[in-house]
Amino acid sequence: MSTKILICTHKEFNYIPDNSFLPIHVGKEISAVDLPYQLDNTGTNISSKNKNYCELTALYWAWKNLDKVSTIGLCHYRRFFDFSGTKTANKIINITEEYFSNHFQNYCYNENNLEGYDIILPKKIVKTRSLYSHYSLSHLPEDFDVLEKTVIALYPEYEASFKKTLFETNSFSPFNMFVASKELTSNYTSWLFSILEKVEQEITISSNPYQERVLGFMSERLLNVFVDHHQLKVKYVPVHFVAEKNKSKSVLIQQLMEINNHIIFWFRKRLSRK
Repeated sequence: MSTKILICTHKEFNYIPDNSFLPIHVGKEISAVDLPYQLDNTGTNISSKNKNYCELTALYWAWKNLDKVSTIGLCHYRRFFDFSGTKTANKIINITEEYFSNHFQNYCYNENNLEGYDIILPKKIVKTRSLYSHYSLSHLPEDFDVLEKTVIALYPEYEASFKKTLFETNSFSPFNMFVASKELTSNYTSWLFSILEKVEQEITISSNPYQERVLGFMSERLLNVFVDHHQLKVKYVPVHFVAEKNKSKSVLIQQLMEINNHIIFWFRKRLSRK
């Protein structure tokens, strides 16, 4: 048995940490580009829906077709977990391809990374508003309303975690990135796609290139709901973005922004109670 962490991509790249990683061409069914990677339009798949499901077409492919693995994960061709556990890992956000090549061992996975935990997730990012308010401002609020009704209708036992995670908190693990056992991944994906498939039937998907990614945006929030409901033991790991050029963003600035966001969120909650 082995680990396979999917690297979702739509273009060729030259930095693959080790054999635990499986580059997968997402949206191949609607792409004329040929890449030397696993394709997400083989076997049972939803590759043709990549514009709406984003990297989830890779997750769906793994759920339905990936055998003989004990651990499954998902990352992006420009977003990788830094598993090193070093202080430096928490001090940087953006890296260059050269940095990745020189420190590739930081991004390699081994079984010890998950030991003692149920799941590995990105370190949480902080917003100034609740996740519901943030989603409503950035996307279509009527779609979120459909999502809420769908979750409660299909899985009423998740209502408390849904409301706690999305209405009462202002931070979450983004990017749909994770590493977990195949069993836990299967349980999550079965739950996730049963919800998203129903939502897909109920909403009118926007033709806007950004908003049409609606189901991928929803799943970023739903992963956090699933984790809260099952009270999973989470290992939060920093994610580094591989930039084409060094657009390094100060972690100090990022931390100050998050503190500021927490303060704004707290004051808004206090004011809403008056």
